[in-house]
Amino acid sequence: MDPNVRDARRKLAAECIRHLRDNGFTADYYETAEDALNDLKQQIPAGSSIGFGGSETLKETGIIGWLTGNPDYTVFDRYHTDDMRKVFLQSLTADCYLMSTNALTVDGHLYNVDNTGNRVAALCYGPGQVFVIAGTNKLVRNIEEAVIRNEDIAAPANNIRLNRPNPCAQLGHCVHCSTPATLCNQFVVTKRSMPEGRIQILLINEDLGY
Repeated sequence: MDPNVRDARRKLAAECIRHLRDNGFTADYYETAEDALNDLKQQIPAGSSIGFGGSETLKETGIIGWLTGNPDYTVFDRYHTDDMRKVFLQSLTADCYLMSTNALTVDGHLYNVDNTGNRVAALCYGPGQVFVIAGTNKLVRNIEEAVIRNEDIAAPANNIRLNRPNPCAQLGHCVHCSTPATLCNQFVVTKRSMPEGRIQILLINEDLGY
């Protein structure tokens, strides 16, 4: 990343974290994904049960690799199962849930668009602690920009990745389709963490995920 862009994002992240904390979230800043992963390892006690949402960010930060086959935890592993629904339901009762977010507003809100709703369900209620890991490329000024970011970046990229026969995979931008194969079914804005501190944001000054 260009050093001037990195510095600008660092300043934007500081403002975002200040607002997140005002909104009841726990929020911390990291220069690198390695720093965030090392801290996360210290925060989740051995013996914890862990679920996680589908996320390129979790892969890119090394979190999925760390959890896969890890004997120190009970991992509800969506990537290695023959019964996805069972894993989704188990994840709702996990001690910890790990995910990223489609967008994070500078005024301290989360914006997420989901397919089946398992990820946003866990964000809203269930797991005792939710860790949201996001790169500073997910930062936007407000919910309106969050919507645009999902429509112009996250949705097309995810549809291409999953080989979905939806218009955005062909056009590169959302056309508000309503096809049977659409990934955009659940739209959730999280304005505050309830209970306070339950949702913890790990904001990393790197380009991560979509």
